[in-house]
Amino acid sequence: MNKKKRRPIPVNVIAGPLGVGKTTTINHLLSLKPENEKWAILVNEYGLIGLDAALMEPIEGNKRGTGVEIREVSGGCICCSAGLMFEVSLVMLLQRRPDRLLIEPTGLAALSGILDTLDRDGIRGSVDVRSIVCLLDPKRYETDILRDEVNDQVEAADVLLASRSDLATPAELQAFAAWANALFPPKRLVGLVDHGQIAVESLDLVSGRDTVVVRAGYQHGTDHSHQDHGHHHHGHHEHDHDDELEAEGAAPVEAQVDLTCDVQRPFVKQVHLSDVASTVGWVCWSELIFNADRVFPWLRGLVQHPNARRAKAVLRTNEGWWGFNCADGVDTVQRTGYRRDSRLEVIFDGQDIPDVEA
Repeated sequence: MNKKKRRPIPVNVIAGPLGVGKTTTINHLLSLKPENEKWAILVNEYGLIGLDAALMEPIEGNKRGTGVEIREVSGGCICCSAGLMFEVSLVMLLQRRPDRLLIEPTGLAALSGILDTLDRDGIRGSVDVRSIVCLLDPKRYETDILRDEVNDQVEAADVLLASRSDLATPAELQAFAAWANALFPPKRLVGLVDHGQIAVESLDLVSGRDTVVVRAGYQHGTDHSHQDHGHHHHGHHEHDHDDELEAEGAAPVEAQVDLTCDVQRPFVKQVHLSDVASTVGWVCWSELIFNADRVFPWLRGLVQHPNARRAKAVLRTNEGWWGFNCADGVDTVQRTGYRRDSRLEVIFDGQDIPDVEA
């Protein structure tokens, strides 16, 4: 008996450098999700704490979370050191047959390795890689594109958007548009976006590709050293078996580091060292209440370190639960639906980081 061939699952990649607003953009897209569809989100965190998935938690009373499954791969880039975990998590999500899968790689990831995985035998026939979206900050894109991984993201993108455009000057936006429109081959869309408010139609500007996605082929090293290293996954773990989907060389999922906190263990520190970038983060017991007037200035101060790239946090404060994101002197503070614990993490270039114990 012949099996009925299943429809390929639409897949979008939302890429861009650290701190450019990828999580905000995905949150906006989730608010536009048709009520009758179920979407899956595969989030890649370079560090070990797992903040992006936490920042996607819907606020109580918001139905946006209905029909959304989030799975997280942390502890490296899914283009290299966390590649196997990416493939395993990807297959698990595809086996659940979502109506759409959004992939958010860390801003340090090159897309070539991710696209190679999507193009593998056993996966290629199950996915329809639609619009690949790359967000760039028009105030800093000229510096960002000096990084090989960002060039790799730009090369693969179908849609190139000036993120946080409300903070840019007309001259900066004009310069960005002139550069983006001069790229070859031309992008399907060059545009502006502020507060992550991308049109959901942008996700389907490309569909049913009959050629391989353009890629620069950049791959950076896997020189990661973890203290208390572990991969943290968020969401459902059960899945329906699908014979067409298999992870190449799939191995059992690594034992997860216990990030649970309580009165005896009020916080857990995680440090991730690499010549590419390093992270320092903490998970804190949910009963600890931070002083909002002090903790947010403290985080802003950490980002003033010469090598700091970004600070993120989800914190229980005396003013409620808040999400915090700071990069390049721009910070965002917003309410969050996350309630399990408080989390904060800072990413630094290379291994020159402040005294962790201090």
